[in-house]
Amino acid sequence: MSWVITAAAQAVDLYVSPDGNHTPPFANWAQAAMNIQAAVDAASEGDTIYLADHTYLLKETITVDKAITIKGFSGPDGCVIDGRNNVRCFEINDANLVDLTIQHGFVQGGFLGDPARRYGGGVYARNCVISNCVFRENGGNQGLHGILPAGAALAARDGSVVSDCIFYDNNKEGDGFSDPSTVHVGNGSLIERCTIRNNVTSVGALDCDYSTVVQCQIYSNQYRGVTMIGGTMRDCQIFDNEGSPGVVAFTVGSAVRPSNQGGGVHISEGGVVTRCLIQNNGSRIGGGAYIENGTLRNCLVLDNLSHYDPENPPGSFGVPSDGGGAYIQGRGSLENCTVLGNLSSHTTGGVFWKSSFDPVDETVIRNNILYSNSGFNLPSEAFVVTLEHNCIQDGIRLTNGNISSDPLIAADHRLSESSPCRNTGSNEAWMTGSGDYAGITRVINGDVDMGALEFVVPLVITQIQYAGGQVTLNWTSSPGAAYQLEGTDDLSANSWEKVGAAVTATGTVSSQTEAVVPRLRRFYRYRHILFE
Repeated sequence: MSWVITAAAQAVDLYVSPDGNHTPPFANWAQAAMNIQAAVDAASEGDTIYLADHTYLLKETITVDKAITIKGFSGPDGCVIDGRNNVRCFEINDANLVDLTIQHGFVQGGFLGDPARRYGGGVYARNCVISNCVFRENGGNQGLHGILPAGAALAARDGSVVSDCIFYDNNKEGDGFSDPSTVHVGNGSLIERCTIRNNVTSVGALDCDYSTVVQCQIYSNQYRGVTMIGGTMRDCQIFDNEGSPGVVAFTVGSAVRPSNQGGGVHISEGGVVTRCLIQNNGSRIGGGAYIENGTLRNCLVLDNLSHYDPENPPGSFGVPSDGGGAYIQGRGSLENCTVLGNLSSHTTGGVFWKSSFDPVDETVIRNNILYSNSGFNLPSEAFVVTLEHNCIQDGIRLTNGNISSDPLIAADHRLSESSPCRNTGSNEAWMTGSGDYAGITRVINGDVDMGALEFVVPLVITQIQYAGGQVTLNWTSSPGAAYQLEGTDDLSANSWEKVGAAVTATGTVSSQTEAVVPRLRRFYRYRHILFE
């Protein structure tokens, strides 16, 4: 009788350096590969390739089709991959890129058949993880067939995860008319905690196609901040982006989408944008947001502008200049948003909506505060609309819970205690387990508040008692709000640990008793539980 015993292959580290002697298997710095592709070809599943600080000038795209990690040894500042404005830097499947700077990659559109030919100037990634990388000065343009590529810096698709990356100065030589998005995430991918700034694009600095965007900053980009085609976006800041005042069209898939719609964000195909700041953006239509078969919810929409090109005044090409805060076309929804201080060079600084006679295309405007915008806060060309429980300055249709009273908003955009918008909204199914703009429980005291921020009683610990190894704390609370007790021994460390389970308040004063380990000194705090 005999046995065959096989051992699982051990992951190993490989090295790349211009100072190596290029001796396989590239197992240390002295024997390091002198080019990245050689190390990739020598690597096996699970291996990690470390790149020495250097600017690696590419003649060909680095291709990776195995589950390995490529990592800058000392971080992105010293390890630069340069496509020389001629080739894409990376095309990767199932791999990880970490701590790299990707620059001067290039892609040209115009190819309908092979998506690899029209995605990602810096990197085209499928089912990959990309983290702590910098993308700068990458580019692309449309090819002979007029099809724009997607993602001048990065195209991440098929379940990819992009986190903690910075994208800036991509397509800086572009004209804004024939330039791809800066970042494209598609087909179930995730981008989180990234910064996208100072890029030029026709499509949107971030182009999200049925994917998820979380905790990103998108600002100071030319020709739109974000294009959301399906998918969800939450807890992001979108500001200082400038859409086109003229009539410029680009193609995404088979749909033509003008870049003069939505300076901050363009939402379509069932996309949902929630708990975001949309501020100081501009476009011809919908300076802050353009919503067509999508939803804008729990957002602050502040100080945006709809304006027109002097060569194409309002009405040219059938395109008005309206909706400084938001423009809703057809089946769009605006829910629990605070829309303040927006301007229009035409008539409607607040929210403009336009729908049809078809109930399928019903527009929903519910639980919003529309105040202190220029011109009209809410005119319409809509025939089928649900308009209820809004606070509209000089309002129309003051039925169905709509009011026009001063909302009494504080400097931080929260409602004051005497605001008429408290507890006057319509409770909806989506609010269960959901948070407001700040992540605090959406429904408190039975009925939801109008606007993006739910009113909460200032949280004050009113009494602390210690006896028999237990501490009892009393605090002011809002009925229905959830609170978590936390403790620390050192305030300077800013490190708090949970004490006991969360408490849902049932009255205006709450109490909690917890067993504690005796300490010389202990600090406690309560915080509202924030929803993810």
